[in-house]
Amino acid sequence: MDACPGRLNQVALYITRSGVFYGQCSELCGVNHAFMPIVVEAINITN
Repeated sequence: MDACPGRLNQVALYITRSGVFYGQCSELCGVNHAFMPIVVEAINITN
């Protein structure tokens, strides 16, 4: 996914297990690039 300053992007994920998943921005998109961690918390909605 391309990152452009001032533009909001969305992504859909299909996660098959509960947990906390971490990532890091991998596109040099601006001055605050190093401060763009990604955290996704997946929960089981059937319980």
